[in-house]
Amino acid sequence: MDASTNSPGAKTAHLFRLLFWVHWRSLLARLRLLRRQSRLMIFVLGAFVVGYLIVGYWLFYSGLDYLQNFPIIGSLISQRVLFLIFGFFFAMLIFSNAIIGYSSLFKSRETSWLLTLPISHRSVYRWKFVESLIVSSWALVFLSAPMMAAYGRVHNVPPLFYAKVFAAYVPFIVLPALAGSWGIVLLVRVFSQRWAKRVLLGIALGTLLSLVFYVKPITDIQAAHSEDVLSFDALLRHTRVSLNPLLPSSWLAQSVLSWSEGLPQKGAFFFFVLLSNALMGLLIGFEVVGRFFYGSWSAALSSRAERMQLQADAKRRKVQRRPFIEWLADFLPFSRPVRALAIKDTRLFWRDPAQWTQFMIFFGLLCIYVLNLRNVAFDFRNEFWETMISYLNLAASSLTLSTLTTRFVFPQFSLEGRRLWIIGLAPIGLGKVLLQKFWLSCAASMCVTVTLMTASSLMLHLPPLRVLFFACSIAVMSATLCGLAVALGALFPNFKEDNPSKIVSGFGGTLCLVVSFIYIAGFVALLAVPGLRRVTHLRFLVGDGVSLCLAVALSAVILIAPMFLAMRRVKVLEF
Repeated sequence: MDASTNSPGAKTAHLFRLLFWVHWRSLLARLRLLRRQSRLMIFVLGAFVVGYLIVGYWLFYSGLDYLQNFPIIGSLISQRVLFLIFGFFFAMLIFSNAIIGYSSLFKSRETSWLLTLPISHRSVYRWKFVESLIVSSWALVFLSAPMMAAYGRVHNVPPLFYAKVFAAYVPFIVLPALAGSWGIVLLVRVFSQRWAKRVLLGIALGTLLSLVFYVKPITDIQAAHSEDVLSFDALLRHTRVSLNPLLPSSWLAQSVLSWSEGLPQKGAFFFFVLLSNALMGLLIGFEVVGRFFYGSWSAALSSRAERMQLQADAKRRKVQRRPFIEWLADFLPFSRPVRALAIKDTRLFWRDPAQWTQFMIFFGLLCIYVLNLRNVAFDFRNEFWETMISYLNLAASSLTLSTLTTRFVFPQFSLEGRRLWIIGLAPIGLGKVLLQKFWLSCAASMCVTVTLMTASSLMLHLPPLRVLFFACSIAVMSATLCGLAVALGALFPNFKEDNPSKIVSGFGGTLCLVVSFIYIAGFVALLAVPGLRRVTHLRFLVGDGVSLCLAVALSAVILIAPMFLAMRRVKVLEF
C-alpha cells in the first residue's frame, strides 16, 4: 500500500469526500421529500426568490443609475456606497460565522461523534469550518446578485466582469469566516469561566447607559453650524472607515471598481491581495488555531458539568438562594404554572449563547441605528421630509422586529421537542402553553421596540403626540408579529430539531417571514395615509379615520386568525 494514502493529509481529504457525499445525499433526499409532500412550500420559496431578484434588481438599478448621473459628485457617491455595502457584508459575515460556528463546533452532536473517531481533532475543526463557511456565506451571493447585475448594467461592463467578481467573492468570504472561527474558539475559553458572562453583561449595560445619558439629539445651534460647514467630505465623514486600506472589503471594492473602469491590472492586484491573505489565513487556521479547538471544546463541557455540580451541592446543603428571575416572576399577573413556564423559557434562552449573543447583536444594531438618527435630525427642515423620515423610521424598526420574532419566537414551540408530552399531560394544557409563549414574547419585544421607537422619535424632534402615536403603532405591531410567529410555530412544528436556526429555515419559518413582510407593508402604508395626505397632493381612496381603522383591523386578523388555528391544532396534536 502506498504510504501517501496513510498520511494525515490523505486521511483528511478522504474524510472530507465522505462527509460531502453524505451531506449531498441527505440534501437530495430532503428535496425529493419536499417535492412530494409540500408543493406549497416550493411555490412560496420560488415566488419569494424570483420576486427578490426582480424587485432587488429594479431597486438597485434605479438607485445606482440615479447616483451615477447625479451632477458632479454622482460617481464619487456611488463608489462610496459600494465600499459601504461590502464593509457591511464583511461585518455581518464575521458575526454570522461566529454564531453558526459556535453551534456547529460546540453544540452539535455530530461534532461529539466525530471527536470519538480515529481522526485528528484538527480534521474535525477543518470540516466544521468549511461547513460553517458554506452555511453562513451562500446568502451573500444570493443577496448581492441583483446588485452586481444592476452595477454591471449601469457601467456597461463585459460579461467577463461577472466571472471575475464571483472569483473575488471566494477569498473574500473566507476571511470573515476565519475571523469568526478564531474568535469563537477563543471566546469559548473565556466564557467557560463563571464570571465571564456577568462581566460581559455588565459591560453591555454600562455602554448602553453611557450612550443614553451622554448622547443627545443635535440642537438648533449645532444644526446651524453643521449647515454652514457642510461639504462633500463632511457629508461622508462617517463612511471613511469603509475606505481603510487594511479592510478586505476595501480590497474587494477596489477590484470591482477597477474591473468596471477598464483597469484589469489594478483589479488583479487587489484580487491577489485578497487571495494571498485568505490562503495564509487558512494555513494559520488549520495548522495553529485547530490545535486549540479540542481544549476549548473540553472547557465548554467542563463548565457545564461544574455548574451542574455546584447546583447539586447547593441543593444538598439546602442553602441555595432564590434566583432573581423567580423573585421577578412573582409580580407577573399569571398563575403559578404559567409563571413556571415563563421562567423555564427564560432560563433556556439565557443558557444558550447562540441565542442571547444573536439577540445582543440585533439589539446593538438597533441602538447604533437610533444613535445615528441624531445626525439625520438636522437634514430636513420642512414638513414633508419630517413625515417621510418618521414613517421610514417606523418601517425600518418594524422590519427588524419581524426578523427578531421569526428568529427567536417562531422556534419556541418546536424547542420543547420530544419533551412536549410532559407538558401535554399537565393540567395546564397546551393551549395555555401557547398563550404563555405569546405573552412572554410580546412583553419582551414591546420592552425593546417601544423604548427604541420612543428614543428614535425624540432624536427626530417629533412632537409628543407623534411620539406617542409611533410608540403605540410599534406596540400593536409587536403584539401582532409575536402572535403570528407563535401561531405559525405551533402550526408547523419541528420537534426533531434542537437547533433554532434550522427550525426557522423550514417552511413555517419562511412563511412567517414572508407574511410578516406583507403585513408590515400594508400596516405602514395604511398608517401613512393621514400624514401623506397632509404634506402631499396625492389622492387616496380612503379617509384618515378609515385608514387607521383598517390598519387596526389588519392587525387583528393577522393576530387572531393564525392563533385560532394554532389553538385548534394543539388540542389534537399527537406527540
